[in-house]
Order: sequence, then structure tokens, then C-alpha cells
Amino acid sequence: MSKKNIVYIVLVVIIASCVAYFYLADFYKSDEEDLNKIYTAEDFPDALKTTNEEILQLSLKDLNEQYQDLRNDQYVYLSWINIGILKKRLGDNSGAEKAWLKAIDYNPDQTLAYGNLADLYLFNLGEYEKAEEYYLKALEMNPVHQGYYVGLVSLYRYNMTEKANLIEGIMINGAEINPAEAESYYMYLANYFAEGPNNKGGNNIEKARYYTQETLKLNSDLKDQLPDL
Repeated sequence: MSKKNIVYIVLVVIIASCVAYFYLADFYKSDEEDLNKIYTAEDFPDALKTTNEEILQLSLKDLNEQYQDLRNDQYVYLSWINIGILKKRLGDNSGAEKAWLKAIDYNPDQTLAYGNLADLYLFNLGEYEKAEEYYLKALEMNPVHQGYYVGLVSLYRYNMTEKANLIEGIMINGAEINPAEAESYYMYLANYFAEGPNNKGGNNIEKARYYTQETLKLNSDLKDQLPDL
């Protein structure tokens, strides 16, 4: 290889390194500025579409306090969880997503951020494959959390309908893992199978009757919440 070519390659490497340095420096600078930012109502232009002025101001106060805890290196995981909740309340779904992903980066062994992200992807962002991924991860980590079962079967019932055939098995599994709350899982199935196609139901009266009886065996007080068959 000629000396000219070697010099050219070295220059390319130096330029690429400089570009990478400034890109990464800007990335981390932005992250640092985010931690030190004081949020105001101007940062959440959509907030008043879903809340009122009083809640907006209280949420901003809480949000800035959560960032103060992060600056003090206190309650880091819980602070990112709360930041996500507050930003979601203020209409910043992207900010909520980033906060909960940061919570997972900080402590990937805690379940709460996975479940929050699953709900966000399902109900707010419409990213159904991500919702499925995070519900499954949350259930793997915390198989006794009923809300994750309900979220997952709601996803399959109304959105990823090609997987609706999995709903019954998921809820039976939940009842077996959580026998103290089995009536809630059976009640869901009773109502699901009692509903027809117009309501994305299972459309199977025999199964609806079966799960109604299974529910009543465990808790007769739930009769008013079951289908009238």
C-alpha cells in the first residue's frame, strides 16, 4: 500500500472519530440537560386536552421534584417510573416511554416499567407487537399480576385478533397460578364467550355457561357481573 493511501485512510479514520465524538457528546449533553431542565406548561402543549389547570400545575411540581431526586441520585428507579407516569398524564407519551426505558436500563429486574410500557404501547401508541413483547416479559417476571393477563388478552381480542384463540388458555393459566383470584379469570372468560363477533367475543354460549358456573362456585356474589344466560 502506498504512503499516499495510508495517509488517506488515517485521515478518514480521524474524521470519522471526530464525527462520532461530537455525536456522542451531543447525545450525552442532551441527556444531562434533560435532567437539569425545569419543566413548565410550555413543555406540554397537549396537557390541557386531558386534564385541568390545577392538575397540570401539581403534575409539573411533582415532575420537577422527581428530577431533583435524580440529580441527588435518590430513588432512581422509582423516580423514572414516576416521571413516566407524570409525562403520560401531561400528554407526553414519548417522554413516558423514554422514562420507563431508562427505569429498565437502571434496574431490569423490576417488573413495573415493563407493564407500564406494555399498557402505553397498547392503549396510547398503538404499537401492538411491542405491547405483546412487554406483556409477555412482565408476566414472565411476575406471573401473579392479574392486570398483565387482562392487558395481554385485550391485545389479542381487539388488536392482534389472529391470536384470539390464545385467550382462553392464558386466562386459565392465570387462574391456576392465582387460585385466590380464580373467579376473576373465569368471570372474564364467561363474559368473553357470551359476547358475539360484533364485540370481539368468543361467541360460544356453552363455554360462557361453563365459566359462569365456575365463577359462581367460587364467588356467588359475582352473579350480577356475569352474563344472563
